[in-house]
Amino acid sequence: MNEFFAKIVESDFMPHGHCYFWKTEIVAMNVGGDSLIMLAYYSIPFMLFYFAKKRQDLTHKYVFLLFGAFILACGTTHLIDMITVWVPIYRLGGLVKVLTAILSVGTAIVLWRSLPVLLSLPSHEQLAAANEQLQAEITERERAQEALRIANDELETRVQERTAQLLTANQQLEKEVAVRREAESALQQRNRELRRSNNDLDNFVYCASHDLKAPVLNIEGLLNVLKEEMPVPNENVNQLLQRLDKSVFQINRAVQDLTEVSGIQQDSNLFTIGEAELEQVLKEVELNIADTIQRNLATLETDFAAQPVLRINQKDLKSVLYNLLSNALKYKHPSRRPHIKISSGIEENFIFLSVADNGIGIDLRGNEEKLFKLFKRLHDHVEGSGVGLYIVKRIVDNYDGSIAVTSEVEQGTTFTMRFPRS
Repeated sequence: MNEFFAKIVESDFMPHGHCYFWKTEIVAMNVGGDSLIMLAYYSIPFMLFYFAKKRQDLTHKYVFLLFGAFILACGTTHLIDMITVWVPIYRLGGLVKVLTAILSVGTAIVLWRSLPVLLSLPSHEQLAAANEQLQAEITERERAQEALRIANDELETRVQERTAQLLTANQQLEKEVAVRREAESALQQRNRELRRSNNDLDNFVYCASHDLKAPVLNIEGLLNVLKEEMPVPNENVNQLLQRLDKSVFQINRAVQDLTEVSGIQQDSNLFTIGEAELEQVLKEVELNIADTIQRNLATLETDFAAQPVLRINQKDLKSVLYNLLSNALKYKHPSRRPHIKISSGIEENFIFLSVADNGIGIDLRGNEEKLFKLFKRLHDHVEGSGVGLYIVKRIVDNYDGSIAVTSEVEQGTTFTMRFPRS
């Protein structure tokens, strides 16, 4: 194939004239006929191209162009036949015939496919009838436009009337807006006063809880001294002392809860995000409640599928774990040893932390919102202040997290918190 194209214009064959024995009349007839056919073939495509260019409304212009290319190729084959009479460039002639064959086959296929469409083109009579129908439609449309103009004039009149009504209503609305703005301004002022009152109340609670610590400690110390200085008390005195111990403990616990709640409320508007390692903070919490764990013969299980570093202050994470673990031990089931499972992992863009127990469980029907309210308790037979879960919820909210609870009575409770990874 490379040799074929390399010798595409070489004349290494016998000229076609030898087949005519170089007889003048035969050469003249063949060359003259090919010349006239070539000139005709070369002129027809230009007429087709010119016709297709001038008639911009042709829908199958490509058929004319394809016919022109086919006829031009046919004329070229006759030109090659004329040349090969003296110059035997048969390779080029064969190539031109192959290209002409491709164009002829393509033209036949396109024409065959386009024939139904070409036959469906309307005739002159059909076009004339369509033109008459179009003129009638134009006349009807002009009448419709006139009717539309009249309707439009009426509509403009109504719009003007409606605009005047809207202007009146708008003026009335502006007056109402002015009144509402005054009310909103008064409401904002009231909200500012309320926030200031709440801040003052928080500060008072914070200061009062701290100021009460010293008297409570003094009472506790004086009670211990009284026990040591008294002679051997009788049964009634022992009961009184026990009730005093319990009262002092409850007061001390209430002061601690108030201190922690006021601290959480003050820190909710201004706090810094730190990083806390879950395993390290959990060990510290276990040390703080080690006596309670040992006294209840409780077991702790950890399942850290991933040991993430939470974007939360260590103090806050410690408070969350302390309150949840303390509640799990406090609300233990009377017929089995407490078992607590702490799990963590990663879910999409969140880090989850869950604390599950096998305690007495919670009836969540109608109590889920009450569960995290301040000073709200669902089990009155167990001592508590109703502060722990409120603190946990406030801390989780401060870090744009969420907390969910699932529970089954007599089976246990699971608290699941989710914190953003970033």
